[in-house]
Amino acid sequence: MTEEQEKELKQKKMKALGEYIASLRKEKGLSVRQLAEKIRVSDPYLYQVESGKKALTDPVYFNRLAEFFEINVAELLQRAGYLPATDEEKRIEDAIKKIVTDKSLEFGTRLSGKLETKEKKAIIQLYERAKGKKLL
Repeated sequence: MTEEQEKELKQKKMKALGEYIASLRKEKGLSVRQLAEKIRVSDPYLYQVESGKKALTDPVYFNRLAEFFEINVAELLQRAGYLPATDEEKRIEDAIKKIVTDKSLEFGTRLSGKLETKEKKAIIQLYERAKGKKLL
Protein backbone atom coordinates (compact mmCIF):
# COMPACT_ATOMS: atom_id res chain seq x y z
CA MET A 1 0.00 0.00 0.00
CA THR A 2 1.36 3.40 -0.94
CA GLU A 3 1.69 6.24 1.52
CA GLU A 4 -1.16 8.05 -0.23
CA GLN A 5 -3.42 5.00 0.02
CA GLU A 6 -2.61 4.64 3.71
CA LYS A 7 -3.48 8.29 4.24
CA GLU A 8 -6.81 7.85 2.41
CA LEU A 9 -7.62 4.74 4.44
CA LYS A 10 -6.86 6.55 7.69
CA GLN A 11 -9.08 9.45 6.61
CA LYS A 12 -11.94 7.06 5.76
CA LYS A 13 -11.66 5.39 9.16
CA MET A 14 -11.60 8.75 10.96
CA LYS A 15 -14.67 9.85 9.02
CA ALA A 16 -16.51 6.57 9.69
CA LEU A 17 -15.77 6.74 13.41
CA GLY A 18 -16.81 10.38 13.55
CA GLU A 19 -20.09 9.62 11.78
CA TYR A 20 -20.72 6.73 14.16
CA ILE A 21 -20.11 8.90 17.23
CA ALA A 22 -22.34 11.62 15.77
CA SER A 23 -25.14 9.11 15.12
CA LEU A 24 -24.91 7.80 18.69
CA ARG A 25 -24.98 11.36 20.01
CA LYS A 26 -27.99 12.31 17.89
CA GLU A 27 -29.89 9.19 18.97
CA LYS A 28 -29.55 10.48 22.55
CA GLY A 29 -30.68 13.95 21.45
CA LEU A 30 -27.47 15.63 22.54
CA SER A 31 -25.56 18.53 21.06
CA VAL A 32 -21.81 18.29 20.48
CA ARG A 33 -21.27 20.53 23.51
CA GLN A 34 -23.46 18.35 25.75
CA LEU A 35 -21.66 15.14 24.76
CA ALA A 36 -18.28 16.82 25.12
CA GLU A 37 -19.17 17.81 28.68
CA LYS A 38 -20.32 14.27 29.49
CA ILE A 39 -17.11 12.63 28.24
CA ARG A 40 -14.89 15.50 29.43
CA VAL A 41 -13.36 16.70 26.16
CA SER A 42 -13.54 20.11 24.53
CA ASP A 43 -16.46 20.60 22.17
CA PRO A 44 -14.19 21.87 19.32
CA TYR A 45 -12.15 18.66 19.58
CA LEU A 46 -15.28 16.47 19.56
CA TYR A 47 -16.63 18.43 16.59
CA GLN A 48 -13.38 17.77 14.69
CA VAL A 49 -13.52 14.06 15.57
CA GLU A 50 -17.13 13.81 14.40
CA SER A 51 -16.32 15.60 11.15
CA GLY A 52 -13.36 13.30 10.48
CA LYS A 53 -10.76 16.05 10.77
CA LYS A 54 -9.07 14.68 13.90
CA ALA A 55 -8.37 11.15 15.02
CA LEU A 56 -9.58 9.90 18.34
CA THR A 57 -6.41 8.37 19.76
CA ASP A 58 -6.61 8.50 23.55
CA PRO A 59 -7.89 5.22 25.06
CA VAL A 60 -9.47 7.21 27.90
CA TYR A 61 -11.85 8.87 25.40
CA PHE A 62 -12.79 5.53 23.88
CA ASN A 63 -13.60 4.21 27.36
CA ARG A 64 -15.66 7.29 28.25
CA LEU A 65 -17.64 7.08 25.01
CA ALA A 66 -18.25 3.35 25.40
CA GLU A 67 -19.36 3.81 28.99
CA PHE A 68 -21.64 6.74 28.18
CA PHE A 69 -23.29 5.03 25.20
CA GLU A 70 -23.31 1.63 26.94
CA ILE A 71 -21.50 -0.09 24.09
CA ASN A 72 -18.44 -2.29 23.91
CA VAL A 73 -15.20 -0.30 23.65
CA ALA A 74 -13.98 -2.90 21.13
CA GLU A 75 -16.65 -1.73 18.68
CA LEU A 76 -15.32 1.83 18.85
CA LEU A 77 -11.75 0.63 18.47
CA GLN A 78 -12.73 -1.43 15.41
CA ARG A 79 -14.53 1.49 13.81
CA ALA A 80 -11.42 3.60 14.38
CA GLY A 81 -9.28 0.93 12.75
CA TYR A 82 -7.29 0.07 15.88
CA LEU A 83 -8.73 -3.45 16.13
CA PRO A 84 -9.61 -5.77 13.28
CA ALA A 85 -13.15 -7.09 13.16
CA THR A 86 -13.48 -10.68 14.28
CA ASP A 87 -14.67 -13.38 11.89
CA GLU A 88 -18.00 -13.49 13.73
CA GLU A 89 -18.47 -9.73 13.40
CA LYS A 90 -17.67 -9.91 9.68
CA ARG A 91 -20.23 -12.69 9.24
CA ILE A 92 -22.81 -10.68 11.18
CA GLU A 93 -22.20 -7.61 9.00
CA ASP A 94 -22.48 -9.71 5.83
CA ALA A 95 -25.71 -11.28 7.07
CA ILE A 96 -27.23 -7.89 7.96
CA LYS A 97 -26.33 -6.57 4.50
CA LYS A 98 -28.11 -9.56 2.96
CA ILE A 99 -31.20 -8.98 5.07
CA VAL A 100 -31.52 -5.25 4.41
CA THR A 101 -31.14 -5.79 0.67
CA ASP A 102 -33.56 -8.75 0.46
CA LYS A 103 -36.28 -7.49 -1.87
CA SER A 104 -38.73 -10.12 -0.61
CA LEU A 105 -38.94 -8.31 2.72
CA GLU A 106 -41.28 -5.36 2.61
CA PHE A 107 -39.37 -3.38 5.22
CA GLY A 108 -35.92 -4.91 4.77
CA THR A 109 -34.33 -1.87 3.20
CA ARG A 110 -35.84 0.56 5.67
CA LEU A 111 -33.54 -0.22 8.58
CA SER A 112 -31.76 2.89 9.74
CA GLY A 113 -29.56 3.92 12.60
CA LYS A 114 -26.71 2.03 14.16
CA LEU A 115 -27.45 -1.39 15.56
CA GLU A 116 -25.46 -3.10 18.26
CA THR A 117 -24.10 -6.61 17.64
CA LYS A 118 -26.72 -8.21 19.90
CA GLU A 119 -29.52 -6.44 17.98
CA LYS A 120 -28.04 -7.58 14.67
CA LYS A 121 -27.89 -11.16 15.93
CA ALA A 122 -31.55 -11.00 16.96
CA ILE A 123 -32.56 -9.73 13.51
CA ILE A 124 -30.47 -12.43 11.84
CA GLN A 125 -32.12 -15.13 13.97
CA LEU A 126 -35.59 -13.85 13.07
CA TYR A 127 -34.68 -13.80 9.39
CA GLU A 128 -33.24 -17.30 9.54
CA ARG A 129 -36.43 -18.61 11.14
CA ALA A 130 -38.73 -16.78 8.74
CA LYS A 131 -36.83 -17.75 5.58
CA GLY A 132 -35.53 -21.13 6.67
CA LYS A 133 -32.03 -20.03 5.59
CA LYS A 134 -28.93 -20.22 7.75
CA LEU A 135 -26.80 -17.07 7.51
CA LEU A 136 -24.45 -17.59 10.44
